[in-house]
Amino acid sequence: LDVVVPPGSRVAVVGASGSGKTTLATLLAGVRTPGAGAVEYDGVPLARLDASERGRLVTLVAQETHVFAGTIADNLRLVRPDATDDALRHALVAVGADAWVAALPEGIETVVGAGGHPLSPVHGQHLAFARVQLRDPAVVVLDEATAEAGSDAARSLDAAASAVVSGRSAVIVAHRLSQAASADRILVMAGGEVVESGTHDELVVAGGTYARLWRAWTTAAD
Repeated sequence: LDVVVPPGSRVAVVGASGSGKTTLATLLAGVRTPGAGAVEYDGVPLARLDASERGRLVTLVAQETHVFAGTIADNLRLVRPDATDDALRHALVAVGADAWVAALPEGIETVVGAGGHPLSPVHGQHLAFARVQLRDPAVVVLDEATAEAGSDAARSLDAAASAVVSGRSAVIVAHRLSQAASADRILVMAGGEVVESGTHDELVVAGGTYARLWRAWTTAAD
C-alpha cells in the first residue's frame, strides 16, 4: 500500500495492541529501515539520508520519553545546540510548558534527570514536545505520545501535541479514537498490515474493522 502524507495533513494510525502501529511509526520516522519498499520524503528515501538530515525532516515522539541528566536548557538543546534562551522559552510557551518550568528552582537552568529535580512523566513528555517545536521538522510522528496521561494531564498533552503538528505533516498513532476521527486520513492496522484506509466517515460507513473499533470505543466512553 502506498501511503502519501501531503504537506500539512494529518494521518492517524489505529489498530489493536500488537497490530504493528509502533513498527510502522518507527519505519516512517526512519528509525528502522524497511525490508522492502521505501519511506520517501519528496521522492528521496529516508534511508539515504544521514541522521542529522533525517532529524531535520522527521521527528518521532514516543509514548515513553527520557529526561536526560542536565538542565532543562540542556535537555532542549539536544536538538539545537545553538538555540538561544529566548528560543528555548518560545518552544516551552508553544507547548504550554512555560509555567511549570518557570516555577522550578532555577527555571530553565534547573538540573533534572538522574540526581536532579524530579519531573513527572507528563513534564518529561512536555520537554519532548518542546524539543520538536525547537527542531521544527517538516514531519512529526507521534506514537501514542499522550497515552499515559490522566484526564487533566491528557488535555495538557493533547494541546501540546496539537501545537507541534500545527502547520506540519503528521502521522499520529492514536491511543484514543477521538484523536483519529478528525484526521485527514486513517490507516487501520491488523497483523502487521494496513487493512483499511480512508476518512472517519468513509470507514464507519464501510462497516469493517474501524467501524467495529469505533462502536466499541464509543460504547465504552458512554
